[in-house]
Amino acid sequence: MKRIYFNIRQTARERMWDTVQKCNDLCEVLLPSRITKRSSVEVYTSHQTFRGKLLNTLKLWLSKHMINIQRVDLHVAKKADLVYMWGAFPKNYSGKYVIELDNPFVLAYYYPKNFWRNKEKIEGQLNEAYKIIFMSDTAKNHTIQIFGKWIEEKSYILYPYMDRNYVKRKESNKKKKEVNLCFVGLNSRLKGLPELLEAFHHTSFKNVNLYVVSPLNSEEKRKYTNDQRIKFLDPQPREVLINKLYPEMDVFIFPSLYESFGVVLLEALSFGMGVITTNVYATPEMVINNLNGRLLHHPFIRPSNLNGRDVINCVELRLEKFHDKYLSNNEFYYSLYRELKEAIYEAVESYDVWQKNSIELFEEKFSPDVWKYNMKKILEI
Repeated sequence: MKRIYFNIRQTARERMWDTVQKCNDLCEVLLPSRITKRSSVEVYTSHQTFRGKLLNTLKLWLSKHMINIQRVDLHVAKKADLVYMWGAFPKNYSGKYVIELDNPFVLAYYYPKNFWRNKEKIEGQLNEAYKIIFMSDTAKNHTIQIFGKWIEEKSYILYPYMDRNYVKRKESNKKKKEVNLCFVGLNSRLKGLPELLEAFHHTSFKNVNLYVVSPLNSEEKRKYTNDQRIKFLDPQPREVLINKLYPEMDVFIFPSLYESFGVVLLEALSFGMGVITTNVYATPEMVINNLNGRLLHHPFIRPSNLNGRDVINCVELRLEKFHDKYLSNNEFYYSLYRELKEAIYEAVESYDVWQKNSIELFEEKFSPDVWKYNMKKILEI
């Protein structure tokens, strides 16, 4: 059996751990020593502590000048046939490796200025990679636009692993009289929650609920205290969302203003939910307008051409710069509010059709079978 070393980190995203877990069925998985899985909520909470903020400040300063190179556990990695890297080049390893990218700027810690300054060095490192894996077709086209067609020869698209979660949907959902909409996001302003709350609050439905999973303070909730249709929940572990909340939901609403690949959208799709989201970077690969949901216009970014495709390229700015430029004044985007309100009315009428189409799209592009087929090609198993 082929031995693959996965250079997973302590702060790794849950989708990365999903890759590791599911690859146990395909190969012998090797991991760095003393690495344990942490949930996204745990990682987010640790970043909010004084120590976490201090470390982040130091890392941000360093990352403005360096390309993303990570040390591998050489004692373990030298036993592997292939090394799997996420968004970084191996620092102390000269063997065969593949590298997974959510967008090309991850190679410079998402700092575009740093990326362009080190473009030649990054291109040389990419040339040394055995294969380049992209989380989306958009990321692949973006990278080709920057470096040229030679990238395509070693490029593979591998969407994050996702179970067929639509089998968890409760039979009672098909006969219920209420429609459940939901939003899940840790950064409410960045994810378009202010516009969503206002849009839903100004609808007249009596049999429609909006579940909001986000770390809002009491002041942010106070305006909607008397709207019993809006249910506020604190951030929940992924296991709770997947096993308790999502099986009860009909439509997922995620009007995010900045996204590379919204894994939360793929989760919603896997549950057969209709989806309302903003057209940003790779989201059109998961939501087809008026087929399995609504794709909203971005309120202030216009499309740019990436390798022949029109894309809302929000990642041209690092997240902090994006926030400072567009969100620091806490502006309310009325165009997004109006589109959301319209989309909510459409969702209540069409959610069952959207759900059917989401399941079909999931099976066609994102199912466990499709993921397994693509991963086996990448790992040459």
